[in-house]
Amino acid sequence: MESPKSPSRKCFEGNIYIRTPLVESIELRKYCAGRQVYLKMENCQPSGSFKLRGISNLCKYAVSNGFTEVVCPSDGDAGLATAFSAMKMEIPCHIIVGQKTPMVVCDAMRSYGATLERYGDTWEEANKHAIETITNTKTAFLVHPFDHLAVWQGHSTIIDEIVEDLDGQVPSIIVTSCGGGGLICGLVQGIRRHGWEKRTKILAIETEGTHSFNLCVKAGGKRVRLNEISSIVHTLGAYEVCEQVVQYFRECNPPILSRLVNDAEAAEACIRFANDHRCLVGLGSATTMASVYTGIVERILTKNEDLHETLYDQRDEQEMNETEGPIVILVCGGGEVNLNIIEENRKLFNLHKI
Repeated sequence: MESPKSPSRKCFEGNIYIRTPLVESIELRKYCAGRQVYLKMENCQPSGSFKLRGISNLCKYAVSNGFTEVVCPSDGDAGLATAFSAMKMEIPCHIIVGQKTPMVVCDAMRSYGATLERYGDTWEEANKHAIETITNTKTAFLVHPFDHLAVWQGHSTIIDEIVEDLDGQVPSIIVTSCGGGGLICGLVQGIRRHGWEKRTKILAIETEGTHSFNLCVKAGGKRVRLNEISSIVHTLGAYEVCEQVVQYFRECNPPILSRLVNDAEAAEACIRFANDHRCLVGLGSATTMASVYTGIVERILTKNEDLHETLYDQRDEQEMNETEGPIVILVCGGGEVNLNIIEENRKLFNLHKI
């Protein structure tokens, strides 16, 4: 899909994303075997999520290679990040959203100057339409939400900031949600760049019903397609993760662990995190919090997991230097969240009030 090579305008200088805080959470220590816990607050990004790091880097890549407009198939954070990046770079942006994309997300994209088109019920349908949309133009660049080297490189800057803020401490586990795998690819690249690959594990959390990476793990590191997306956590809904994240899993350098939570646990985590830390996160980010609140992280730390949880883990215990380092939890963000949505999910799962 890429063809122009002569830049038609000067590429945007400087970062579109911001450096986000790394905040210690006293509240979550009791769920993590007493370890220090730090929250990397990617929900503070101007577009609402970590996606701005990788997507802005990809948009800059597009402009530097001669493209003058961007098209992105996305129901949420990738579209918001693309629209925000295009606004800052002063280039046209067209977002193809699904028929069920919430109005709060669509309104935010429009506020950044993007044009919107509703098409299909799944991301794959929107992506196919996006490819067709740019077929007859040489000026439009297709912004893939997670499968591009520039995206991974952008996401890897999260690790650069964590390294500086921890000032010599090395985390034992970095906990993150997993959709298409782009964020994890960036984390792996950053971890390797700073030599943490034998001291830090990545814990990838999905929901039951968006578990495309978990399927690959259970297949022994083979790329497997999810039959259907049955979870309400649509922001993590990729039928297939990118091939690169599966390769990184096989390499086990750093080890990538895969665990699942259910929709109700993610919805409850939204409420508990809001009460504990006075900020809102979307369901996709809340899957990460759910792994803490439900005891997944603590069981890993205390080596108290059941066999069915650890059966498919790839690890080299002789080479891995187990540390007592802190836990870093990525608060990935979520531009699709507001109080009304949290309340709707609370009622759906009959949870306690906010």
